[in-house]
Amino acid sequence: MNAARKSAAAYRPNNTKKTKAMSIGVVFDLLKLQFEDVSLSKIRYLETEGLVSPSRTPAGYRRFTEADVDRLRFILTSQRDNYTPLKVIREQLQAMDSGQVTAIVGAGQADTLVKADQFRTPAVARLTDQDVAEQSGATAEDVAAFTALGIITPDPSGFYTTDDVAVTSAAAALKAFGLNDRQLKTLRNNASRHADLISQVAAPVKLSKSDTAAAQAEELSQQMAALVVSLHGMLVKTDLRREFKA
Repeated sequence: MNAARKSAAAYRPNNTKKTKAMSIGVVFDLLKLQFEDVSLSKIRYLETEGLVSPSRTPAGYRRFTEADVDRLRFILTSQRDNYTPLKVIREQLQAMDSGQVTAIVGAGQADTLVKADQFRTPAVARLTDQDVAEQSGATAEDVAAFTALGIITPDPSGFYTTDDVAVTSAAAALKAFGLNDRQLKTLRNNASRHADLISQVAAPVKLSKSDTAAAQAEELSQQMAALVVSLHGMLVKTDLRREFKA
C-alpha cells in the first residue's frame, strides 16, 4: 500500500468509523490527555463553527464518533502547533473532505497536518532546566540567565514546557549573534506589550455570556497573535532594507 493510500485509510474526515458513540464529556477526557488547554466550551465552539458535526440523540445530547474525535485532534493540533486560523483549517478540512488531500492521524494523536514536516510530535510538557538545555542546545547557564530575565518562566513546580525549549533556542542564537541581556529583555518586554494589547481586545469576548465565549476569545487571540507576528516581521524587514539601501 503506497503512502497516499495509507494516508487516506488513516484519516478521512467524512468517514464514520464503526465505534460506540461518545458523549461530549468522554470526548473531552480523551482530548485532555493530549491538549491541556481544551475545554468543553472549545468543543462546542468548533461545532458552532461547523468544523465538526456530531449527531444528536432525540433528547438533544451530542454523540461523537472516532472520526469526529480525529477531526477535533486535527483542528486542535493545527491551532496549537502552527497557530493556524480556523478559516485556513476549514479550507484544509474541506479539501480533505473532497479527497483532494489527505492527512494521517495515528492512534491517539494527530501528527500530520497536510505535509509531514508541518507538525512536531507532542513532547513531554514538564521539563527540567537540564532538559531545556539539552533539547535547545543552550547551556545550563543560558537557561538560568533566561529564567532570571523572564524570557522563560517555569511553572510553580519548577518545570518548563516545550515552548520554553523553542524560546531558549532562539534566545541563545540571538545571544551568539551578540545581543546582550538588556537587549534580550527588551524583546521580552515587547512581547509582553503585544500580549497585553491582544488580551485587551479579546477580554470583552471572553466575558460575554455565550457558552463558547472562552473558545471564541482564544481563537481571536490566536488570529491576532499570528497577525502581530507577521506585521512585526514585515516591518523589521522593511526597516532593515531601507537601512542597507541608505
